[in-house]
Amino acid sequence: MKISIKAVRKSFSLLKEDKIILLLSLIPVVVGIAVYYYLGNLFYVDFLDWGKGLIAGKVSEGQWMSILSWLFTALLTIILYFLVSWTFVLFVSVIASPFNDIISGRVEKRLLNKPSEEISSEKFFSRLSKILMNEFKKISLIIIISIFSFIIGLFFPPLAFVISALLLAVSFLDYAWSRKDLSFRECLSNIRGSFLGYLVSGCAFMALISIPIVNLLVLPYAVIYYSVVYYSKENELAI
Repeated sequence: MKISIKAVRKSFSLLKEDKIILLLSLIPVVVGIAVYYYLGNLFYVDFLDWGKGLIAGKVSEGQWMSILSWLFTALLTIILYFLVSWTFVLFVSVIASPFNDIISGRVEKRLLNKPSEEISSEKFFSRLSKILMNEFKKISLIIIISIFSFIIGLFFPPLAFVISALLLAVSFLDYAWSRKDLSFRECLSNIRGSFLGYLVSGCAFMALISIPIVNLLVLPYAVIYYSVVYYSKENELAI
């Protein structure tokens, strides 16, 4: 648990000191914002016009028209907000996965005081297919477990909350795990060894990711944070 607490400050330090980590963290966030702004604006405007036209065809002009139009606009805004919040993390995760892999590797080198590997297009593309395949598998697993967690939540909400928090932590830990080619059994062993730290930090990140705009900054930071936690414990480093 001490490592989990100390890693908060260390992660901020690495983010400020290593400009490459900072740059790699910002690229997918900027791309994600641009795509979501365009698609969200397009969807919102077109669907809003369609809904108002539908209402106008069913209801005559007057007070009811104004009330129903307002309700439809409010409902569409709420739906779009939750849809964007839920899918943004998954969308940016796919875009960011190749960069997150490099970030995790640079974090390890900085912690061990070793020179960072040069970023070359050859190395980048040689690992790209493996990274993306691993990311799609991870997202599929997250969706399945999320559905399972939702069902459990109907009967025992605390357990569903624990599963969701751990799942979020694992989604960021996976970059460090994959670089070390950990087996499923080794991953479970790592979770058991740091269960409380992963649970508490997972809860904290889950709360932060639910906040618009803040979640843009939290995603890359979480990769750094969990890489610091994992590599520090694996190498018995004092941070």
